[in-house]
Amino acid sequence: MSKELSFKEKMKLMQMRHREKALSHSLIAIIILAIPFFGHQWLFSAEAPSNTRPDNVEYRMSMVGDMMLGRHVHDAAVRSGEHVGRTFDYVTPFFQESDYVTGNFESPILDPYHERYDDSDDPDIPDFSTLKSDSELDNKDIHFYAEPWAIEALEKAGFDSVTLANNHALDYGDLSLEDTLEHFADSSIQTLGIGDAINLDEDEIEDGAVDAAEVSFFDINDNTRAGIIGYTEVKTRGFDAREHVGGVLTYEEIGELRSRIENAKLPEEEGGGGADIIIVHVHWGDEYQVGFNEDQEEKAQFLTNYGADIIVGHHSHVLEPITIVEGIDGNKSIVMNSLGNFVFDQGWSRTKESAIAQLDFLDNGSKQLSFVPLHITDTRPKETFGLMKPYQDFRIFRTLRKELENDKWSVQDGRLIIDLDEAGVLEGVDITS
Repeated sequence: MSKELSFKEKMKLMQMRHREKALSHSLIAIIILAIPFFGHQWLFSAEAPSNTRPDNVEYRMSMVGDMMLGRHVHDAAVRSGEHVGRTFDYVTPFFQESDYVTGNFESPILDPYHERYDDSDDPDIPDFSTLKSDSELDNKDIHFYAEPWAIEALEKAGFDSVTLANNHALDYGDLSLEDTLEHFADSSIQTLGIGDAINLDEDEIEDGAVDAAEVSFFDINDNTRAGIIGYTEVKTRGFDAREHVGGVLTYEEIGELRSRIENAKLPEEEGGGGADIIIVHVHWGDEYQVGFNEDQEEKAQFLTNYGADIIVGHHSHVLEPITIVEGIDGNKSIVMNSLGNFVFDQGWSRTKESAIAQLDFLDNGSKQLSFVPLHITDTRPKETFGLMKPYQDFRIFRTLRKELENDKWSVQDGRLIIDLDEAGVLEGVDITS
């Protein structure tokens, strides 16, 4: 029979064993303690990609969600000593290898260095802070604005258009409308859903005025043309663009929106826009909602009935499911109810899940809509990466495909891909013919 160890002998044995494992235990402790400081680097860091476009893609259009380049996004750039365009550093290759890029710009432009401001003591010339404060709408709790370098960031990243038809474009009333239109007028980027009025005459347009209900057209190739427009279902009193009144295109002018979409699809020889494809940016839904609401369903049906082919939703700051809607003439649209945030400073986990939607026309005549999964880290969108990638991709793709039949989607090479031919969307549009 073995002798039972005394308490003193047991303690001695424990000390010997601890000395043997002390190094490994210390290393484990260091790793655990380091996770709060360096974990996000291990889990989310990624190099900017190259060759984001497969050889079989004849034409690619990229679409993204909510972009806000003010507040803490602005502050993060200032702290880093970099241009605010740092926010797009990782994703720029996706845009440079696209033929057309569009998204929702969720703030007005205000210029603190505009000639209208003066830091002198002249009481008749207000400084920027005073005029901004005086212009701030008191029927809103949250006010955004970005400085003109935000437009430079969009240009450098490769954007062709942005919609400003949203509930923040006029946070500072007429001041935000004037500054925004003035600075975008000098840009190559087309603004959608905002303007000096609607139904402007030719003389006003020639003088540089912008029609808030204008459809912007672009050619996919010599035989295929697309039109794009933006409007908002979410607004604040005083935001509405009307005849002789500047603002953003809202649901108050839904009849005008319908007319513009229908006219955009008429052949050019009949006085229309000759568009084969119509894309509609729409600001709608409820913030942070899971899924989408009945109003979104109704408006998606309305837009499809009158010619919308691709509907790009914004506002909820989170991803929402994709749906396919059939119109009254048997045509079908694909509805991205929300692409979530793209550049934002919100901290909840779901507001950091994002995606780039890419409409691809392939060289075999087929069409697909693919989604690049992203995570927003330090206000910057990056493709999911590292140990957390499978989990993050699963969450993002599960949300997007939730309402789709299994034969309409697949996951290939880290992308969620929707077969638009199988879905019956863009029937008859073939850029290879």
